[in-house]
Amino acid sequence: MKRLWLIRLGKFGETEAHALATGELLTGWELGDMTKAGSRDALLPVVQAGYPDEAAGTIQSWVVQLNQLKNVIQPGDLTVTPLKTTGQVAIGEVQGDFFQSSGRPARKVKWLKTDLPRSAVKQDLLFSLGASQTVCEISRNEAAQRFARLAKDGLDPGPATSLGKVGNGTPAPAETTDADLSGVDLAQLARDQIERRIAAVFTGHGFTELIAAILRAQGYQVRVSPPGSDRGIDIVAGQGALGFGGPRLVVQVKSGDIVADQPTLQSLIGCVQDTHAEHGLLVSWSGFKAPVRQRVNELYFRVRLWGREEILDALFSVYDQLPEEIRAELPLRKVWSLVPADERGG
Repeated sequence: MKRLWLIRLGKFGETEAHALATGELLTGWELGDMTKAGSRDALLPVVQAGYPDEAAGTIQSWVVQLNQLKNVIQPGDLTVTPLKTTGQVAIGEVQGDFFQSSGRPARKVKWLKTDLPRSAVKQDLLFSLGASQTVCEISRNEAAQRFARLAKDGLDPGPATSLGKVGNGTPAPAETTDADLSGVDLAQLARDQIERRIAAVFTGHGFTELIAAILRAQGYQVRVSPPGSDRGIDIVAGQGALGFGGPRLVVQVKSGDIVADQPTLQSLIGCVQDTHAEHGLLVSWSGFKAPVRQRVNELYFRVRLWGREEILDALFSVYDQLPEEIRAELPLRKVWSLVPADERGG
C-alpha cells in the first residue's frame, strides 16, 4: 500500500521552483556523501560531520528524518509539499532511488498536482501538514488515500477510520508515524482557519469590497465598480483628498475558485494604459497560473500580484483600521507563540 510523506523544500521554500520544474525534491540540509549509509546508525556520523555545532537532540531528529528520506520512502509512495512560495500544495509520486545534488538530500517525483488550494484539504490533514519536520510520514485518517483523491480530482473525502491509525486500523510504526505535533506550525494553522472564514463570508462582490476596505485602510481613495460587468476594472484607487494623487491603481479581483491566467493579466495591463493609471494590482484568491507567476519580476514596477498570502498579510497590517462591520464578520486577535528550535532542515 502506498504511503504518504510530507517533504519540505527549504526553510524559505528556496528549492521549490527547481522542484516544480524538474521533479527533484531537494531538502535544505547540506551534507557529505550519504549514498552508502543504509541505516540510521550509519547516517549519524555524516550528519554530525555536517553540523558539528548542533545540539545532540537536533542531530538525532535530523538523522531520523534523513533515514526516512533515504531508506524508508519507496518508489510509488506519495509525497505532499506545502509550497511556501505559492501558498498551495503539491502532490507527487516517488520515482527512483535517493540521490544528492550539491550535497542536498533529495528524491525524484512525478508531479500529480502542483496547485492544490489549501482550502481543498480538510482541517485534520491541514493539521498534519503544519508539522515542523522536513520529512515525516502522514498516516492518520487515511491520509494517503485522501491525497491520492485530491491529486485526481481536487476532492478530500474526509476520514473514515479513527484518528491516529493507518488504513488497516493498526497503529502506525513508531519511527514513521505522523510528525511530532508538539512542533506544529500554529501560525499556519491559524491562517488556514482565517482563510476558510474569508472564503465562506466574503464571496463574489463581497470579496471585492474586502479588498477595497484594505486599500482604504492603506490610505487610498477608492471607487468600486458595481456588481456585474466591469470591463476588467473592479477597483480604481488613488492617493490624496480626491484620489488624483499617485500611485494610481487599477485593481482586478478574482474570488472563489478562479485562478488568474495570462489573458486576465493582459486585460489588467490594458486597463492600466487605458485609464492612465500608474500601476495594476491583480488579486486572486485561488492563485495564479504558472505563466502569470513567471512574470512577477518582469512586471514588478507595473503590476503586483496578491494571492492568499499577500491578501492576509495586507489584511493583518491594517486590521485595526478596517470598518467595524468587516471586523465583526472576521473577528481576529493576535497570539504570540514560541518558534520551534528545529527548523534548519526545511
